[in-house]
Amino acid sequence: MAPAPEADRVTLIRRLHLDLIGLPPAPEQVRAFLADARPDAFAQVVEALLASPHFGERWARHWLDLARYADTSGYQIDRPRPYAHLFRDWVIDSINEDQPFDEFTIEQLAGDLLPEATADQKIAAGFHRLTLMNHEDGVDAEEFRCKAKVDRVSTTGAVWLGLTVGCAECHNHKYDPISQREFYQLYAFFNNADEVEHPLAQALPEQYERERKAWETEQARLKESLAQWTRARDPRAAGAKRSLARHLKARPRGREMAVPTFQESTNAAGAFIHVRGDFLRRGDEVRPGTPAVLPPLHPSGRQPNRLDLARWLVAPGQPLASRVAVNQVWLHLFGRGLVNSPDDFGTRGERPSHPELLDWLAVIFSSPDDRNATPAATRPGPGPGLGWSRKALIRLMVTSSAYRQSSAWRPELAERDPENILLARQNRIRLESEIIRDVSLAVGGFLNDTVGGPSFRPYLPDDVKKLGAAGAFAWEDSPAPDKYRRGLYIFAQRTVPYPTAMTFDQADPTQSCARRERSNTPLQALTLLNHGLFVECAQGLARRMGASPGRTVRQRIQHGFELCLGRSPTRAELDRLEALHRKQTGMDLGNGAELAQFTGHQAASGPAPVEGASLVALAQVLLNLDEFLTRE
Repeated sequence: MAPAPEADRVTLIRRLHLDLIGLPPAPEQVRAFLADARPDAFAQVVEALLASPHFGERWARHWLDLARYADTSGYQIDRPRPYAHLFRDWVIDSINEDQPFDEFTIEQLAGDLLPEATADQKIAAGFHRLTLMNHEDGVDAEEFRCKAKVDRVSTTGAVWLGLTVGCAECHNHKYDPISQREFYQLYAFFNNADEVEHPLAQALPEQYERERKAWETEQARLKESLAQWTRARDPRAAGAKRSLARHLKARPRGREMAVPTFQESTNAAGAFIHVRGDFLRRGDEVRPGTPAVLPPLHPSGRQPNRLDLARWLVAPGQPLASRVAVNQVWLHLFGRGLVNSPDDFGTRGERPSHPELLDWLAVIFSSPDDRNATPAATRPGPGPGLGWSRKALIRLMVTSSAYRQSSAWRPELAERDPENILLARQNRIRLESEIIRDVSLAVGGFLNDTVGGPSFRPYLPDDVKKLGAAGAFAWEDSPAPDKYRRGLYIFAQRTVPYPTAMTFDQADPTQSCARRERSNTPLQALTLLNHGLFVECAQGLARRMGASPGRTVRQRIQHGFELCLGRSPTRAELDRLEALHRKQTGMDLGNGAELAQFTGHQAASGPAPVEGASLVALAQVLLNLDEFLTRE
């Protein structure tokens, strides 16, 4: 079975932009790539995108799905968590700085236990503070503390081991070699972790505003320098990349904040098996420990703690953590994991489609980066190690011929490999909820691309607001420019998820999500045509088309097409769109007030509003094309 040919260059640059930063390439970026005859032109685009601060945003979203990130506690009294966003900012910064995955793991599970733990490491330890918490009067506090610990065990097992450890909460696992005793041995690691709020000293508001503006100015300068050195292929690009990474980590923080984190209990309580999962029915007492089927844990002291557990997960010889991590990255770049059950590597999970490839990737991902220390001829193993570098792993995958294949349907494979398991082409992937919003804002000219910071609240109808905690929670719609920020920063209210995001299969923030569902429904089409945000994006796109250098309708349509899809329309496509424009212009589109509302202008008179309304209608068509909503 021969592989598919390489995708055309327009498809490749759009694919890279959507996969690596979640934003479409601008027409000038596409033209520059098409004109670049250098043999490493594709690799240069990859490097520029890996260095972008938006790379951290794109890949943080994948991790936050696993972390069950939300801005509220859940249950009926869905109390806000004002500084939950500090964890999100830490994830973005960590990914942008390419923190090795083993350190990334250790800091999230036990950052507070590291010697002389920094504020950032304590923020990272907030990974398991994202569990649901019940603040209702009269609840049994111990019951919900136990529920949170059970969730921490299950989430750790799913995220790092790819095992359904949670199935052993009430009884021995029915399929995998994990006993109930071993579940509560893992539970014991979290039993002595007290939930605390670690205070951070912050600047005064006036000082913060000055520092923030200066920081943003410097960020813009560094980004421009990096872009210049990258385009010029100057060695100084590496130094500029490091300077930008250090700058991102030094983002000023405003008000007084309290970081949700852990500290080890000074009055350690024993851990017990819960008979049939009932926290009131104590069985045998257990000590912290790991499943016997996996390599043994070597504690640093008499009693193993969370830091020992974290280090054990990424220790040499640990067979699962690197495979699970590699599989997650593959899933996001190819649309399907090498193991198609990313949260279940157990006996009931799917077998790897390419086991040797999975093994090889896992080994080099977790092996030390010794390329500068060991001659290639004498280096052991399958190749140079990547030193747990996420960026190096992604670079390896996206520069492969498998990734660069065309995604065009191949009829001859319809019976032999209908699900494309053997990778005889790339997969077409419908964009996720947040990315559909982001690309629409980008081509509409509205996107606020500020990186990091507190969440914002987009518009919600009053009747939806009343659903939250029987009307007890406050939701005040954020004004511009905050309301045009990326979907990553939408306030995640657990009891009332943002309806538009859920329509497009956003992850449920009450539990860890290793793979989102992907659907294509009539409700999605209705949302894209009628929701106020997407209508506004169509209005913005229409204005950009009207303001384009070309004066003819045909030229304006071509400009809008390139903004949305990165390519020029074919003659047939251009003819159809021009015919639609003529039809819209000849219709009765209403009076001046109605036209003004549809085009987004305050006043309307004469022929110009009709032309503007026709362009808005045409822009809606472009924003609803399957090609616009799909990563080819």
